[in-house]
Amino acid sequence: MSTYRVQIDRSLCSGFGTCAELAPDLFDLDGSGVANVRVGETDDATAIDAAGECPMGAISVFNIDTGEQEA
Repeated sequence: MSTYRVQIDRSLCSGFGTCAELAPDLFDLDGSGVANVRVGETDDATAIDAAGECPMGAISVFNIDTGEQEA
């Protein structure tokens, strides 16, 4: 099982909330509607799905084991 580092470029986030819907344990929206990462590292591959569904491309997911960007 891989471990992932999840990052959000908050300047790109437009608050669609798809990430929080797909992975509520990993993402939430703050009071201004911008996404936050709830955990910086996870083994939950849903982070990759959420990144792929972000219409603004604001989420990056890196495989900690390999150093490769997964999404």
